[in-house]
Amino acid sequence: AMVETMVQGLAAKLDQDGSDLPGWLKLVRAYSVLDRKDDAQKALQRAKSQFSGNTQALEQLEALATELGLKS
Repeated sequence: AMVETMVQGLAAKLDQDGSDLPGWLKLVRAYSVLDRKDDAQKALQRAKSQFSGNTQALEQLEALATELGLKS
Protein backbone atom coordinates (compact mmCIF):
# COMPACT_ATOMS: atom_id res chain seq x y z
CA ALA A 1 0.00 0.00 0.00
CA MET A 2 2.86 2.37 0.81
CA VAL A 3 4.44 1.71 -2.59
CA GLU A 4 1.11 2.37 -4.32
CA THR A 5 0.83 5.69 -2.51
CA MET A 6 4.35 6.68 -3.57
CA VAL A 7 3.63 5.71 -7.19
CA GLN A 8 0.39 7.72 -7.17
CA GLY A 9 2.29 10.69 -5.73
CA LEU A 10 4.89 10.48 -8.46
CA ALA A 11 2.19 10.21 -11.15
CA ALA A 12 0.44 13.29 -9.72
CA LYS A 13 3.73 15.21 -9.65
CA LEU A 14 4.35 14.36 -13.31
CA ASP A 15 0.82 15.52 -14.17
CA GLN A 16 1.85 18.91 -12.78
CA ASP A 17 5.35 19.00 -14.27
CA GLY A 18 6.00 16.53 -17.05
CA SER A 19 9.55 17.70 -17.72
CA ASP A 20 11.10 15.34 -15.12
CA LEU A 21 12.64 12.55 -17.21
CA PRO A 22 14.03 10.57 -14.24
CA GLY A 23 10.55 10.76 -12.73
CA TRP A 24 8.97 9.27 -15.86
CA LEU A 25 11.58 6.51 -15.97
CA LYS A 26 10.86 5.71 -12.32
CA LEU A 27 7.11 5.74 -12.88
CA VAL A 28 7.24 3.38 -15.87
CA ARG A 29 9.54 1.02 -13.95
CA ALA A 30 7.34 1.17 -10.83
CA TYR A 31 4.19 0.31 -12.79
CA SER A 32 6.04 -2.56 -14.42
CA VAL A 33 7.27 -3.91 -11.07
CA LEU A 34 3.72 -3.67 -9.71
CA ASP A 35 2.62 -5.74 -12.74
CA ARG A 36 0.53 -2.84 -14.06
CA LYS A 37 1.68 -3.17 -17.66
CA ASP A 38 -1.17 -1.08 -19.09
CA ASP A 39 -0.30 1.82 -16.79
CA ALA A 40 3.39 1.40 -17.60
CA GLN A 41 2.54 1.53 -21.31
CA LYS A 42 0.39 4.66 -20.88
CA ALA A 43 3.07 6.40 -18.82
CA LEU A 44 5.65 5.51 -21.46
CA GLN A 45 3.52 7.00 -24.23
CA ARG A 46 2.86 10.16 -22.21
CA ALA A 47 6.57 10.54 -21.50
CA LYS A 48 7.40 10.07 -25.18
CA SER A 49 4.98 12.78 -26.24
CA GLN A 50 6.34 15.03 -23.45
CA PHE A 51 9.88 14.62 -24.80
CA SER A 52 9.15 14.43 -28.53
CA GLY A 53 12.04 16.10 -30.29
CA ASN A 54 14.47 15.28 -27.44
CA THR A 55 16.46 12.42 -28.97
CA GLN A 56 18.43 11.67 -25.82
CA ALA A 57 15.31 11.41 -23.63
CA LEU A 58 13.51 9.29 -26.22
CA GLU A 59 16.49 6.93 -26.41
CA GLN A 60 16.39 6.47 -22.61
CA LEU A 61 12.64 5.82 -22.69
CA GLU A 62 13.08 3.36 -25.55
CA ALA A 63 15.87 1.54 -23.71
CA LEU A 64 13.69 1.22 -20.62
CA ALA A 65 10.76 -0.05 -22.70
CA THR A 66 13.01 -2.70 -24.24
CA GLU A 67 14.45 -3.67 -20.85
CA LEU A 68 10.96 -4.06 -19.36
CA GLY A 69 9.54 -5.82 -22.41
CA LEU A 70 7.05 -3.06 -23.17
CA LYS A 71 6.03 -2.38 -26.74
CA SER A 72 6.61 1.21 -27.75
